[in-house]
Amino acid sequence: MNRRAILPYIFALSGAVLLVLAFSRMRHLILPEGSTSSIGPFWTKNNQYCKWVFSHYESSPYEASWFANIETAQSHICETVAKPEHKNASEIIVTRTLELMSLPSSSKWETYDTFNTTSFHSSDSFMSRMHYNRTCYDSKTEKFKLAKGKGVQLIEPLWGMLRDPFDRWCGDKALKMEGQANATGQSKAHIMPQGYAPYTYTDSSTPPTLEESRQQEWRTHGLPPWHSSLRPSSDPRVGVAFQPPQNIHLDLGSSYFKVWGNDRGAASGQWFYDTYHARGQPFHRFIAVEVETLNDTTAFRQIPDDLVGVYTLMNVGLTMEEGDKLNTVDMIKRVVKPEDFFVFKLDIDSAPIEEPIVKSLLEDNPDEGGASALIDELMFEHHVNYSPMNGPWGNPKGVGDLHRSFNVFRDLRRKGIRAHSWP
Repeated sequence: MNRRAILPYIFALSGAVLLVLAFSRMRHLILPEGSTSSIGPFWTKNNQYCKWVFSHYESSPYEASWFANIETAQSHICETVAKPEHKNASEIIVTRTLELMSLPSSSKWETYDTFNTTSFHSSDSFMSRMHYNRTCYDSKTEKFKLAKGKGVQLIEPLWGMLRDPFDRWCGDKALKMEGQANATGQSKAHIMPQGYAPYTYTDSSTPPTLEESRQQEWRTHGLPPWHSSLRPSSDPRVGVAFQPPQNIHLDLGSSYFKVWGNDRGAASGQWFYDTYHARGQPFHRFIAVEVETLNDTTAFRQIPDDLVGVYTLMNVGLTMEEGDKLNTVDMIKRVVKPEDFFVFKLDIDSAPIEEPIVKSLLEDNPDEGGASALIDELMFEHHVNYSPMNGPWGNPKGVGDLHRSFNVFRDLRRKGIRAHSWP
């Protein structure tokens, strides 16, 4: 048989291998036993592939109360947070978040819906919500269409200083909580990353109300079905093939992996590794960007063995200049696909660069190739002007205040980005 004669068989085989690899990567796509849904999260009875997409963001009643008062409260924010009703709420939110984050290192989620379901936790009433819809692929039109299925995942509310209220920034007025670790200025106790955020989904056609959701079964940890998805690609030689997603992290303002100077809290690489990579969802790419000159030997000595070849250090500054090969948003679009799980950290202590990046994300159209559609989780330290943070942040000018920061984070969440205020 000549080469041309066997080409169709090669194409068919390669397509089949691609499909098998995709299914192997997403081997957990079958609905687990005991699920609250009567339909599979990824497959219909007619073997249509389905994925979950962002629908809308819902502020919790507690978050809404802060939006109603933040414009005046920001001028005396430490005193406001210290009021009994807010101190009590802060204790509930932070205690719940620390509880969710405090898992033994052996707990991992290598598959979807790893953890068993449990009942609604009363503390979760304080949390805000990201809502999702289920869509299914029509091979004839090569498009995804809305289908039955609604999902909800919790996220910490926007409240107070948008930081851990028990950290040290309010000085003598700082809140104290029994069992809380010593405040370092870098506390992340208020952040609820996706893998640690309770979620639920059903085959309903309407999103559940808060009261309805209390009656549903929730999973406290693990990968929800909207974590990532397969990417369908049509080839006339093999039909539709589904390519597996990747887990990608971009750390813009990385410093060293484990420690910067003598401050381990200022080096974020280890936190992202422990929070995501070591939990059974390893990063396929880990891109660290730092404008300050680093020692290559020191930098690579600090990374774990299983990041060698995955970790990339870019010891240059990125920009937002149009046409520049180091344009931040353009680089994200080159590296990340919509189906990937992408975690982006933005903290370079430079508002003139940070602000244009966030402005671009807020103004783009996610349905027309905007980078906002690529970001699943964003950790962003928004450097604005308000007391007491205007001291350590150098009294930044022309960047707005805490009220503006509240709006920025809510607007990012309204675009489907799990946006957290990074310390």
